[in-house]
Amino acid sequence: MSLVVKLEDDLGEHGDWVMLNGLFPVQTNGGFSLLTGIDPFGKTIFNHLQMEMFLREWQDLEKEIRDDSQREAWQKIRAMAEACLNDRDLYLRFVGH
Repeated sequence: MSLVVKLEDDLGEHGDWVMLNGLFPVQTNGGFSLLTGIDPFGKTIFNHLQMEMFLREWQDLEKEIRDDSQREAWQKIRAMAEACLNDRDLYLRFVGH
């Protein structure tokens, strides 16, 4: 199972995206109150107000990384989340398949 993660503005445009494969907080321990809300089969959107908690939980998820492709996706999502934190007009969207 995989998720597409996008950094978007109000119009759904921005250009940054990454495919996240096999690194799902819902499949790990229960310590992720925000990340467990990601729908693996639908759409989940986070805004700048949620990014501090998102980034704390995302950092904790790092220990679940199993390979280089997951690490690269994890790092890109962290960078997109940091951009979202600093720009109230950006959103982090997770799209499940």
